[in-house]
Amino acid sequence: MKRICITIILLLSCILGRAGEVVLSNENARLVFSDGKDFKFTSFTMAGHEILPDGGSTAMPWEITLLGPRGENPLLVPRYSWYDGVTREDNSLVFTWRLFLEGREDWKVRMRVALAPGDEMPQWSFEACMPQGWVVTKADFPRISVRSDNNTKAILPISYGARYDMSGTLRSDYPSCTGTMQMVMLDNPEGTLFFSARDYEASRKSFYLISENGGVTLLQQIFTSYAWTSDGVFRIPWKSVLGFRKDDWQTTASEWYRPFALQCRWGAKSLRDRKIAKWIENADVWIRPCSVSDEEMEAVRQALNYYGKGTGIHWYQWHKYPFDTNYPDYLPAREGFAEKVKEARKLGGFVTPYINGRLWDPANETYIKYGGAHASCRKSDGALYTEVYGSKAVNTVTCPASPIWQEVMRKTCSDIIRDYGTDGVYIDQIGAAIGEPCYSGEHPHAKGAGSWWPMAYRSLLEGMRKDIFTKGKAVTTEENAECYMDLVDMMLIVNSPHNAWTEMVPLFPLIYSDRCIYSGLTYIPDTLNNGILDYLSMKSLLWGSQLGWVAPSQLMKPENAVQAEFMRTLARFRKANHDIFVGGLFKGEVIPGGDNPLKDIPTYQRTPVVMGARWLDVKGKESTIIVNMDSCAHKVSLDGKEIEIEAYSCKRI
Repeated sequence: MKRICITIILLLSCILGRAGEVVLSNENARLVFSDGKDFKFTSFTMAGHEILPDGGSTAMPWEITLLGPRGENPLLVPRYSWYDGVTREDNSLVFTWRLFLEGREDWKVRMRVALAPGDEMPQWSFEACMPQGWVVTKADFPRISVRSDNNTKAILPISYGARYDMSGTLRSDYPSCTGTMQMVMLDNPEGTLFFSARDYEASRKSFYLISENGGVTLLQQIFTSYAWTSDGVFRIPWKSVLGFRKDDWQTTASEWYRPFALQCRWGAKSLRDRKIAKWIENADVWIRPCSVSDEEMEAVRQALNYYGKGTGIHWYQWHKYPFDTNYPDYLPAREGFAEKVKEARKLGGFVTPYINGRLWDPANETYIKYGGAHASCRKSDGALYTEVYGSKAVNTVTCPASPIWQEVMRKTCSDIIRDYGTDGVYIDQIGAAIGEPCYSGEHPHAKGAGSWWPMAYRSLLEGMRKDIFTKGKAVTTEENAECYMDLVDMMLIVNSPHNAWTEMVPLFPLIYSDRCIYSGLTYIPDTLNNGILDYLSMKSLLWGSQLGWVAPSQLMKPENAVQAEFMRTLARFRKANHDIFVGGLFKGEVIPGGDNPLKDIPTYQRTPVVMGARWLDVKGKESTIIVNMDSCAHKVSLDGKEIEIEAYSCKRI
């Protein structure tokens, strides 16, 4: 009997905790908090692994910035409040703090941590009560310190994905090219820590990973919408999750992010179920002319004859003003552009000229004519968001919800397709640039940030797909913020960071390769025959990207003949294997063993010359693709078999 009682006591201590502790647990996770007068998160275990540093999380769990009716603008944290402790509600723990506002100390902040039976990870949510007339303008929540060591790598959803040594401060801004998905991970030999927002409306948020005190502080920073404060109550309209599993980062992303992504409106349809321009599916290689000169057109002719019918063309600097100036005054085009488009299409190319979908030059005539000042995105003090690029021109950020800007975009795209016979339009920055909080009272959205920015672009794209981008006309954009991918025919991915401390990784294809078409890998350097283009072509094929995005005037030079031929070989292989690359699912990279030497790629990394990738085709059957970017054949080993692969070639196994 005594032994039974001891066993029951031990079991209860695991569930209820020791004296002074409160425990939230299920079969997958166990969280322990202090039950005393001060908040403390003392332990968080999953898969037998302690997630928190020794002594528990030292981070303040929340931070909020308020705006009062008289302009009060306090930044409040737990130490500027009174902690009222924790209560249990069903499968949740609710932690409460009181704020002192307008002479009263009963305005409550509540943090809820929920973990129901069967939940894979605990869910974190937040609300704050305030006097009428007050709003929350910014919130950091949740903030949690986790353990880390010298072997820890950070995985961020920057373009395709980036892996860093975990040091200093890392940041991912969503939705943009630096935050294509709503998640970050910490990876080491013990397993992977996963931090994500379950936000189906794609609101603006930033994920920070900050090395401090021998660990890493994870936090989600949110510029809020004023609409999230109603009747004196502010709520973050989604839950956040944090969890650990004893798997690599690829498995973790596939198991914990992809199921959520496929429930979102942008990930719900497979590529095979979407209606996109058929020529986009078949554009296995792209060229990038950057003028309308006769010399550039001759290079376009050569490239189209070399790569064949179906080649995609992103055409830059076709408009009347220099690049990144006088937006959105593109028309009329430079002299001869219409004739060159016609010839390129006759040769079998498909033309999408460049425009910018976000910037307006306030010095040009249309800014006055169409009332650009009323369409501009406004800071809280009324000033314009202003950006300067290589052209040195001053550009203001427009508000995509503005009816003025939406009509400018519609007219511009319609006129280009009608007047120049193009096969679509490439609209830059929609999938690349972060949305700004807008405080204009003239626009049809609540002040602040939130989800209105991506939803405004979605509304614009949905409308244009109905009556402008029809009958084989395509809309494409730069970069791959997830929340737009179901409404564009193709996304150009070229902002992938790469240097001595950053490695590109195929995070995006793991989640979305069967949901969208994408092209490119990174910006192409001027020198093509030093190994970089061969490396980019190999990686593009393995990761499912359409190849190229190279200036034809460079590509068709005699000294680059080997690189041009290798890219053509891979493009032909891609076209013959659309059951994988158009609607198949990327499952991860593999590195064959055996005779597989390493090669230094300038500005990238030291890499095997033969690499591979696992894919599921559209019927769910697994295949392995291997590519040899070397100038000689190699006998490599894969899955216990020896494979001979010729120089500059690829195979499907």
